[in-house]
Amino acid sequence: MKQNVPHFKAYIASGYHKKKKLNEDELTQIYIEQAQILIRQQDYPFNISSQYRDIYNLSKGYSDFYFYPNEQGISNTSIFSVECKRLPAPEAAREKEYVYGIYNNGGIERYKTEKHGKGLNDCGLLGYIEKDNPKQWLTKINKWITDIALTNKSWSADESLSEIESNVEYCFLESIALRKTDDLKLIHLWINLN
Repeated sequence: MKQNVPHFKAYIASGYHKKKKLNEDELTQIYIEQAQILIRQQDYPFNISSQYRDIYNLSKGYSDFYFYPNEQGISNTSIFSVECKRLPAPEAAREKEYVYGIYNNGGIERYKTEKHGKGLNDCGLLGYIEKDNPKQWLTKINKWITDIALTNKSWSADESLSEIESNVEYCFLESIALRKTDDLKLIHLWINLN
C-alpha cells in the first residue's frame, strides 16, 4: 500500500480528473487503478479490486477494496480488506466516522463488529488527509477512541493507534480492534493530500 502512494499522488497532482475536489469514492477508484498498475509491473502473487462483498465468511457490507490471491482456480476470498475515509469527514455530523458512526458505519467500528474483515487477522484503513496533519489526526482519533471507551464497554483505550512511520507523503500506523471472537490487527495508511 505504501509503494502506491507516489503513483497515486502523482496522478492526483496531474489534474487528469479535471475536478477541483474528489470525493472518497473517486479518490479510492484512482488509488485502486494506480495499485493495479503497480501490482502488474511488480508481478506480485496477489491482486486488488474494489467493493468486496464477503461471500465466503458472510460478513455484512462492502469494504472499499481488498487484496486477493492472483491464481486462477484459487478462491478469490479477501486476504486483506481496506476501508477508506476522508480526514476530515465531509460533514460535521460524521466527524468521528473514522472510528465510529451512525448505523455501524465507522471505519474501525466496521471491523470491530465484523461488518468487514470477518475471518481475517489483518485488515486496513486508508485515510485521505485533506486538512491538518497526521500528528493532529492521531491526537483526535485516539481521543475519540478513549472517549467512547468510557461509555461503551465494547471499546477500549487499548485500541488507540500507534505511529510506526511518518514522512511528508504519508503516515503508517497500527492498532488492534478488539472483537468478540478474536482480535484484529489494523494497519492505517494516511496519505497527506494537503
